[in-house]
Amino acid sequence: MKLHPNLRIRGFSLVEQMVSLTCGLIVLAAVLIAGVALQRSFAAVEGYSTAEGDQLRVQDYIAMDCRRAVGGVVASNTLTLSIPTYYDPGSKNPVDPQHPTGGSIQYGTGTVPISYYRSGSNFIRQVNGTEFAIATNVESFTVTPQDLTSSVTCSVTFAPRFTNMPNVGPVNGTTVFSNTFLRNAVARQ
Repeated sequence: MKLHPNLRIRGFSLVEQMVSLTCGLIVLAAVLIAGVALQRSFAAVEGYSTAEGDQLRVQDYIAMDCRRAVGGVVASNTLTLSIPTYYDPGSKNPVDPQHPTGGSIQYGTGTVPISYYRSGSNFIRQVNGTEFAIATNVESFTVTPQDLTSSVTCSVTFAPRFTNMPNVGPVNGTTVFSNTFLRNAVARQ
């Protein structure tokens, strides 16, 4: 007796192949959609983190330099502060501060000019003629001219960041305000 296999029973039917292909395509589409959603989510988180970091960096730099400043000048939304020379230019060693009876700290007679201004969409900190971009995507920088012997009030507006999204109309940016007391101002000594 010989085995005669029935050739009609072997393999998958057309319906089974179509169902399995459809299930595979559904799984593939779900993986692609999830990947795109994760990519957009990561890009949004990165943009948010960058904007928050820029805002904090601007506040920290302005507050740090205003606290150390012995004077300041405001001209056409450019803030220029005079900072004591904290390091000896020749040896790069720190200068020992003097503590007079007036309550301020004196580092000697030399000063270093530090300027803050907006150039394009960058926020620039210029020290001794060398420029450093400390923030990007800046829409405006305003320094309120006040008595620069007591405090400095600044506001920096950051443009909103939208990636891969349709234009939702006019959206206000984030404005960061800074009011810093000039504790080492020459007029206070």
